[in-house]
This record gives sequence, structure tokens and C-alpha cells, in this order.
Amino acid sequence: MSSTPLFGNLAAANYPERDSGALADDAARPLPSERTAPASRPQSRSLYRKYRPQTFAADELVGQEHVVQTLRNAIALDRIAHAYLFCGPRGTGKTSTARLLAKAVNCLDPDPANRPCNTCSSCQAITAGSATDVIEIDAASNRGIDDIRELRERVKYAPTQLQTKFYIIDEAHQITGPAANAFLKTLEEPPAHTKFVLATTDPEELLPTIVSRCQRFDFRRISRETMIVRLQTIAAAEGLVIEPEALAIVVRHATGSLRDAESLLDQLSVYREREDAADAGITADTVRALLGISQNERVETLVIALAERDARLALTAVNDAVEAGEDPRQLNRQLVTYLRVLLHQRAGGTPDADERARELATRFQLAELAELSGRFSDIDYKIKHSSYGHLPLEVALVEGVLRPTAAGNAATTGATARNVSRPDAANDREPVKPPPVDRIEQRETPPQRPPSTTLRDRVRGTSPSAPNGRSSEPPDNRSPVDAPVPVIASTPTDSPPVTRPEIAISGSGAGDGLDVERLVDLWPRIRQDVKAVNRRIEALLSSIDPAVVNGSQITLVAAYPFHRDKLNTDDVRTLVEETISRLTGSRVTVTCVMRGETPSPVAYDVPPATPDSVADPEIAAAAPSTDATPPADGSLTDPDADEQRVRAAKNIFDADEIPPSPR
Repeated sequence: MSSTPLFGNLAAANYPERDSGALADDAARPLPSERTAPASRPQSRSLYRKYRPQTFAADELVGQEHVVQTLRNAIALDRIAHAYLFCGPRGTGKTSTARLLAKAVNCLDPDPANRPCNTCSSCQAITAGSATDVIEIDAASNRGIDDIRELRERVKYAPTQLQTKFYIIDEAHQITGPAANAFLKTLEEPPAHTKFVLATTDPEELLPTIVSRCQRFDFRRISRETMIVRLQTIAAAEGLVIEPEALAIVVRHATGSLRDAESLLDQLSVYREREDAADAGITADTVRALLGISQNERVETLVIALAERDARLALTAVNDAVEAGEDPRQLNRQLVTYLRVLLHQRAGGTPDADERARELATRFQLAELAELSGRFSDIDYKIKHSSYGHLPLEVALVEGVLRPTAAGNAATTGATARNVSRPDAANDREPVKPPPVDRIEQRETPPQRPPSTTLRDRVRGTSPSAPNGRSSEPPDNRSPVDAPVPVIASTPTDSPPVTRPEIAISGSGAGDGLDVERLVDLWPRIRQDVKAVNRRIEALLSSIDPAVVNGSQITLVAAYPFHRDKLNTDDVRTLVEETISRLTGSRVTVTCVMRGETPSPVAYDVPPATPDSVADPEIAAAAPSTDATPPADGSLTDPDADEQRVRAAKNIFDADEIPPSPR
């Protein structure tokens, strides 16, 4: 029997054109898995990881001297806390400091001043990321109560490689409420061999009970000068040539985050406009081209347009920037930054202002710069979400060009100051003689028409008059709020003069700056602020009007009992009161009543009529009746009440009315 392998016979049978020698060569050829792989180059690391601080030296961990000094003293005195809270903006060294603290505590160097030494086995293991006793946890993805339960079980075990086990919890503010409560006892009394370091960018979101169990360190944004020195050190180590102006732009764009600045420098190191520019340095134009930002000349052009009130120059500058491929949002941020420099320069000087900025600051008033800075800083969100990104910037520029003149504001301020300085100026004027009393000047009665949707008209109780100036129908039985008020004039007679009583509108107290007129003007702003908190309450306010202001007491009127009862609930009333108090600057209380229950906004403190005081019987006939009472059920007399109810329901439930389908 032949001992030829079965697969060898099959191969010879299937490939007769290939001889046995070729098959032998194929068998001797190494398999793909056995072939030698080409030598691979080590994977490059980003600059912010490559130059991560490894010691507490001032030239490595920069900009956080207050944190470094405290931690060094704690290490030297062997007074390490059981839990730390590192909070601050991104890229300021929170996680790096936590790693340095773990290295220093586990360092084997006998001199505490030299820790971490980076030469012992513990330091090298932590630096290489191979230490099993330094555990970094991302709270964004391990935020539930099950994750905390697992952590509580793992904390009990002693460290296997180092002396002290460290848990570094990043983005700790994203831990859920139940998980944070479950973590409290472990955080307060961990085992002696375990330490916790919590890092977060939003410490306000953490439970106060967690914050109180930690030593808190606030990391600050790194100054421009410190970042420039650090970037120059990194550039020299990498062999990069970068202009000082380019470094200034990079640092300004980083806004205090060293990691952002190092990432941008890493990106610039591989950016080349041409293949033959490998040895060329990094210039300011290179940074602007990479970031899509405008040159200072374009921003200065916008500021000059605002100073000279030249809308054409401003819109042309924005259009040129967009045509050049620049980002309008970035352009607006540069403008806000420049206006802030001018604001500081106008207020007293700043080292950031150059000669050109100091000259431009003199062309604005301080109030103008404050108003313009606020205006352009508020449109960043609009630019981001607008279908035409540059349109909000153009509109804001036109509004800035058309802002009120400083002279007009100064004149108004001066007039006000003169009036304040002379409180008795009104007494210097001659008394106004009363007009003849041969007639009664009756206010025009509004014609019967659908109710006005204007809030001011509803509060005043007025509406557009008839064409002939007279009422087309006799007065109806409206409530005292909406009833017309007669204006009574009298002439001097032989009888002793009668002192005219003062008419108190809306019950506003003397010396109180809040009245119904001001409240009506603020009502859209009040609704807008309430809408930002609760849309349903804002829809409720659309069917409610201010009626009476009596000192700090505000009375609102509603058309339906449902609206009245809803606004008088504690949570709704508290939100409305806080919003009005914040906008008016004084504490107020709010009460909502039915439209027929509100007191009359006009109070006549007139003594009873006598033959001497009322000479004409028509005057007594025209005086308002005091015994008229509104309907007890609070129902509306408007024939379009059903339409008002439909509108109220649409506002409350944010609904759309569907027309009936034809039969």
C-alpha cells in the first residue's frame, strides 16, 4: 500500500500541469502568519500626552501654584486626606495632578521633597499606566447605582502592587443622584489603604454632602504669559519654529486651557500649505488660515464702522469675511474680545490695549461700549443655529450703528439730574387756572366691537373710538375696570373754591416706582422670562392681565376661574412673583382675581355732593354710580366669550384649531 498523503494525490490530480517539484516549493513557502512583519514605527502621541507633567516642578505643572504648594506640604507632613475634589475649567491639569498625587503618595524615595522621583518601580508603573492600584473611572459612562455598588465591593480589597490604592473619578458631576447617595458612606469612611480623587468641571452639580466630605481645590484658567512660556518650551523640544504673534493667537484661542493650546500646536506642526514648506516656520497667517479667523484689520474695521455709524462699511466687512471663508461666529467672538479690551481701556486702562486700541477707545462712551459688548455677546447662540450664520451678526451691527447718540442720553441724564437736584422745582411754577365750567368734557365712549387684543388697551379699558367721535351705542353694564371715566372741570364762582382731589391711578403708592403702566411695558419681558422656566405658565399668563398695583401688592385679572385658581397655586404664584421682583428690583406679591372682582383703578376721594359743589344737574347725572355691582358669577358680557375661551385653551395647551371638514 502506498503511503502517499491523500491531500498530495488530490493536489496532483487537480493540478496536472504542476509537477511535484512545484508542489514541494509551495509546501516549503512560509504561511502568511509565519512571514516576518516589517519593522513598525512606534505610535506617535499627541503633544498634550507626550508632555504631561511628571513632577510638581514649576516648569511642568504650570499655573496652579496654590494647589501644588498645598499638596507638597501634605506629602511632606504625611497628612494625605481620604478624598479630594479637583474642580475647574477643562485643560487646567486636574487629572494630571491626580496622577501626580498618586505617584507621590506611593513613591519609594525616602526624601518627601523628591517625591515623585520617577525612578522607583512605583513611579515607573504609574507613569507607564500599568499600575493596577491606580484606577481611573469615567463617571460619564459609569454613573449608575450598580456601578457604585461594584466600586464599594472593590474598595474593600487591599492593594496588590502599591502601598495605597487610588480611585480617580473623572467628570464626577455626572453621577446620578441615587448613585451619589449610595457613595456617601464609602467616600466618608474608606479603608485606610484607599484614597479618592474626584475631578469635575461643574462642581455645582455635585451633592453638597459629597463636596463636604472632600478637600476642594479650585483650578484656575492658565494665564497667557504662562501658556506662552510653556508652548515655547514644547516647541523648542519638538524643533518647531513659531512666530511670537502666532503663539499669541494660539493662546488667545485656547481661552485659558493649556490642553487646547497644546492640541492646536500639535495640529499646526503637521499643517503645511505646500510640500516644499516643511522647513518653514509657523506664522500668524498659518494660524488664522487653520482656525478660520479674521485678521485684526477686519475687526478694527467693524469697530470703526460702529464708531462712525457707517452701516455700509460694517456690512461690507462682514460680507468680505464670509466670502473669504471665515467663520462669522469666530468673527463675532473676536469682535466681542476687542470690544472688551476697549471697555477696559475706557474704564481706566488695560495692558492688553495697543496704541490703535487706545485711540479707538476714545471714540466711544463707556456706556456705549458696555451696551455693544452685551449686544454682540448675546448673538453667539443665534449665529450657531441660524440658517444664515452671518445674518444675526449683520443685524446686530446695524442695530449698533443705529444706537441712540451719547448726546441725547447725556441730555436726558442731565435733565433728570437737574430735576433731582431741585425737588421743589414744581412749586416754582404758577398754578394752572381751571378751565371754564360751562360744560362737561366726557371721554369718548368706545364703540361696540370685538375686544382688543392689546394688553395696554385691556388694562386701560379703552379701545379705538368711533369715526364721529361719539359712541355708536349706549353704555353697557361693563365692570368698573372697563367703564369710561368722566373728566369733570369746574370754574371759579362766587362761592369759596373747592379743592380738587387727587386721582390715584391703579393704587400706586407715593414714592413707589412701580405702576400699572410700567408693569404693562414689562409684561412681555415677564412672560419671556417665565417661558424660559415653564412654558405652560407662560401660556397661562397670555390670558391674564395686570390690573391694579398698590405698593408691593399686584392684582392680576383672569377671564375664567380655571386661570385664576391655577395662578393662585403656590408654585405658579411664586415663579411669577420672583420674575416680577427681579425685573422691577423690589419684592412684590401677586394675587389673581376674576375680571369682575377687581377694584376700580380710579379712586375718587370726593366729599358728598352739595348745591355749592355741584351746580349743574348734568354733572350729577354723568357721575359714575357707586352701587353698581359686577355679576356674581363672574361671567363675561362680551358676545364673543366663546371665541375668547377657545383662544385661552389654545394658549394653555399649545394647541392648533382644526377647521371642520365639509359634509
